Amino acid sequence: MAIYNQLLGLWIRIGLHLFPPVIHPMLVHFPIVLLYGSLLTTLLSFVWRDRERFFDRASFWLLVLGLIAGVVAAAAGVISEQYVHWTPTTNQLLSRHQGYAVLTGVFTIVALAVRLWARYPRVSRDGGWSFAGTGHGRPTLLSLVFLVAAVGMITLTASLGGTMVYQYGVGVHGLLYHTPSPLSAHP
Repeated sequence: MAIYNQLLGLWIRIGLHLFPPVIHPMLVHFPIVLLYGSLLTTLLSFVWRDRERFFDRASFWLLVLGLIAGVVAAAAGVISEQYVHWTPTTNQLLSRHQGYAVLTGVFTIVALAVRLWARYPRVSRDGGWSFAGTGHGRPTLLSLVFLVAAVGMITLTASLGGTMVYQYGVGVHGLLYHTPSPLSAHP
């Protein structure tokens, strides 16, 4: 745990100098869209089964990209969190938001692990492990269940994030003090 805390502290010190406070709101849309896209293409892969397995491959790579984007958005959230004005309400909301985000990541990782296990279950003709040409890889019902859980959790995470911003003003308090000049003002 000490190593984790040291790495987290290092990331915060570096990130505060590299990224603006609004980096998390700029990035959170990517994992949302990618996970929803993965769910849509997974459902389409059950309906349209073609030889090229387009929807299967698309859903797999959207899931991979969704996981990567989620990790990046979470790392940016740690940076943006440093700029928040802390209150008991803010603390409770952010804790729940982080918990939902972690569950989203867990469900996404499990869905991906099930897909990988189903995608590459056999050895190749020469006896070695094969990542291609096995003829397998369609999403399973189990991976679909975990993907639906991940999409449900990311929906809850995003909804709570929106609630924090629009109802409680979390992360936007600086706008009250640094209002830009009107666009109509000319020098």
